[in-house]
Amino acid sequence: MSRPSVNFLFNISTNDTPCTNPAGDANFLKLDTGDVLVWRNGQQNGGDLLSGVTYPTLIPESGDDEADKLFLMDYSAGEYQHIIMAGTTAPGYGGGNKRYVCCAWFSGATATVPYLEAYDDDSHETWASKPLGDGTPANSCFKAVTTTNAVPGSATWTGTPLAGTASRITLDTGPLVGAKYLYWNIKQVLSDWMVNWDTADWYNNSLVFAVHFTYS
Repeated sequence: MSRPSVNFLFNISTNDTPCTNPAGDANFLKLDTGDVLVWRNGQQNGGDLLSGVTYPTLIPESGDDEADKLFLMDYSAGEYQHIIMAGTTAPGYGGGNKRYVCCAWFSGATATVPYLEAYDDDSHETWASKPLGDGTPANSCFKAVTTTNAVPGSATWTGTPLAGTASRITLDTGPLVGAKYLYWNIKQVLSDWMVNWDTADWYNNSLVFAVHFTYS
């Protein structure tokens, strides 16, 4: 078994349909070198220039709030691309009980089931940063749900916190036997106690999401 190639793709349309091409199609945009995922306030729109005005997410005065919008910062186009169906219906910008939102395409088989995980940086060794729970994985602000084989099941789905191998989701029911598209939905949840974070904690450009699998 050779190592499969993996492409990451994100649906920037309102069409909740599967990806048809591992290089991208009319709905899905492929993640390329330099591209970044970022959550923004509802004032940010798809097509806004990366060099233009930035509208950061807002910390709620009390309790928890889901961040408004998820974007792919498309550096080749110089624009924000809105991943419209990401998250739940809570912010009111297109999320909900949506299945075909985030995608990982595998070119072949794996020895283990692929997991979606989050780490402090691309060494993939620690998950101790404040956004990933500050040592308590359940407090990670990133929550995801597997949708490879079914919709989340609720327009206000809860999801599993992402923090290294301590809290992660499987993207299928077992090892892959061949080429396949895997799917998930994801959101960021902000809490009032995050107001005490340092600026460096918020502007952490080292955080990574990873799909973890083995092959033989």
